[in-house]
Amino acid sequence: MSNSFVARPRFTGNKKPNENDWEVMKVIGVCGRKGGSGKTTVAIHLAAELSSRGFKVIFIDCDIQGSATYWAEPGNLPMPVQHMALENENEVGAWSATVRGMDADYIVLDSPPHIDAALGGVIGVSDVTVLPATPSGLDLIAAAETIGLIRDFRKANGGEKPKIVLVPNRVDRRTTSGRELRFALRDLGEETAPELRARTAFVDAFNSGEWVGAYAPNSLARKEISVLTNRVTEILEQQE
Repeated sequence: MSNSFVARPRFTGNKKPNENDWEVMKVIGVCGRKGGSGKTTVAIHLAAELSSRGFKVIFIDCDIQGSATYWAEPGNLPMPVQHMALENENEVGAWSATVRGMDADYIVLDSPPHIDAALGGVIGVSDVTVLPATPSGLDLIAAAETIGLIRDFRKANGGEKPKIVLVPNRVDRRTTSGRELRFALRDLGEETAPELRARTAFVDAFNSGEWVGAYAPNSLARKEISVLTNRVTEILEQQE
């Protein structure tokens, strides 16, 4: 059973629903204990790609800095972005209830770095956690620490959720560290998604207040985001 429990019909038209016609809202938490890994970029693009496929998506910016909220200010993103900063453990219960009570097909959460209470809240409501990491030793350490937190949560709750998806991010395959990143992430013992290259389209899309699907719809960056989204949704479907 999913950690998230808002049900939505999977049909359109006048057909009367039965018990098999309902799907459970899925929550994707994009997490990390270190800034600079490209977490917000990955989160925005996962949400935008899902929205472009016709799903009802709500993006929640959990970081007090509000980077995703700033990105959304021009109004060019295909999904709503809500700023719901989570700063201390006393807020986690009410915050989690609010997230779980939302009406959407997918909720995408952009967690803040460094704040364990907020990261724990995101982990607690997520069906799958997506952990971007760049070719940096510090990113690998932070990814391992985040995996440890998620595994502790799963052990304490006696389940296998949330699943973990590691994303090699900002990869430059001209460098040794870029070529070896996916292998280093695989050594952490969790699912490793196809890589996202270091592409200027991601930066340019942010500067325009857009996502690459709108800014550069035929780009390799858009293709990579589509492939990543496919993998994340496949993992969610395996949980049903």
